[in-house]
Amino acid sequence: MRLIPRALRSAHLGVLFGLLAMGFPGPAATEPGAAPAQQAEHSAQPDAAPASAVPAESAPAESAPVPEFQPRKDGPVAWVRTLQLLQDRIAAGSLTAHESQLVLIGRINGDLLNAAREVWTDPHNLRAAIVFALSGGGPAILRRLTKQDGLGEPEVTLARGALAYVEGREAEASRLLKDIDIATLPPTLAGAIGLTQASLAVTDNPIRAISLLDQVRLLLPGTLAEEGALRREIFTLGQTNDLNKFKALAVQYLRRFPHSIYAGNFRQRLAYQLTKLDVGQDGGRFPVITGILDELDPDSRKSLYLLIARTAIEEGKAGSALLAADRALGLCAPASLEATQARLYRAAAEIVNLATFQSGLRTLRAIDRAQLPPRDSRLLETALATAEEIRRGLPSKPGLPEAETAGPKPAQAAADAADEPAKLIPRAQATIDRIDLLLRKANP
Repeated sequence: MRLIPRALRSAHLGVLFGLLAMGFPGPAATEPGAAPAQQAEHSAQPDAAPASAVPAESAPAESAPVPEFQPRKDGPVAWVRTLQLLQDRIAAGSLTAHESQLVLIGRINGDLLNAAREVWTDPHNLRAAIVFALSGGGPAILRRLTKQDGLGEPEVTLARGALAYVEGREAEASRLLKDIDIATLPPTLAGAIGLTQASLAVTDNPIRAISLLDQVRLLLPGTLAEEGALRREIFTLGQTNDLNKFKALAVQYLRRFPHSIYAGNFRQRLAYQLTKLDVGQDGGRFPVITGILDELDPDSRKSLYLLIARTAIEEGKAGSALLAADRALGLCAPASLEATQARLYRAAAEIVNLATFQSGLRTLRAIDRAQLPPRDSRLLETALATAEEIRRGLPSKPGLPEAETAGPKPAQAAADAADEPAKLIPRAQATIDRIDLLLRKANP
């Protein structure tokens, strides 16, 4: 938590819980920094809304409310600190804080816009406004401030760069902010600007983005800024193939922020990133997956292995799907829905190799479609259609050498099935092409 005097910290928490006690309605779920719809893609806060497909561990109980405190008497710095304290509670898993965030943002935005002109002669207040805009507050206050004369440096450049960013003018934002050294800024402002710079750099210069996110994590431990920087850095590391640091930071996230409102979304993205490692092609990478997932409780580990297996099927990575499905099966009760799903994913991977085709087909035919959720029912339908196409194309002459096959599904089967398994089409088509080639060789 930021170093705030105890008395002021109590006052800020009073603001927060006073708002809750006043009975403001809870807004729709959204991540800090992505509150205004028009800015959802341009926030300095971490992207993506919470997801529940992979459950986070049980969140801690909410704290009891404290007496109401009105923010208008304290000024921009105190108001924005109040918002940050609220957002830090989101990182700790407070659903109440998450639901109340837009209400508080609206209150603070109104107070900032109504502040007297002389308030902005204090650079501390200007910095608070910049942090507010980059923490979900939107561009309104920066639009007003950047039209005023007399703003000093570096605040005027930071305000213009932040405004360009939240308005989606990324090239201009990059030009204005790229040379700012966040080590020269106060920690809270440095965190907001560092997250923005990393977001602007991640595509063209992921190494610089990683360095910036490292700085943000060290500057603001225990905050939502650290939580978001850690999430972003993990997935950036996945692009750079730095598996050791990727594993270390993923484990750190699961240990430090298991209750975060965004932990479910993190785990979904983590499953996709782990699938990209393609451990079926490089078994030496599988310990990276197991080392990360061993940090989870058994139920969460099971859910994530299932998600990895299904994602691997959709990505056409049969080997990875087999490994993840086997791990999931070891954690499932024998007659459970999860066990049925694991067998489905395993069988869908098996049918793309002639050595395991028959066993995979038998498993698929034995699965009761009525037991599956709709998405998996469609996958089963697609897998069965694919298997039938492959079966019809198999050579019938005794002693004919087996063809090595690859990934699940012909184009017509894909057209008849749902879109979700559509990524399997190229690999399934490759299977059919190889079978055709084998038949031509067998029948010159």
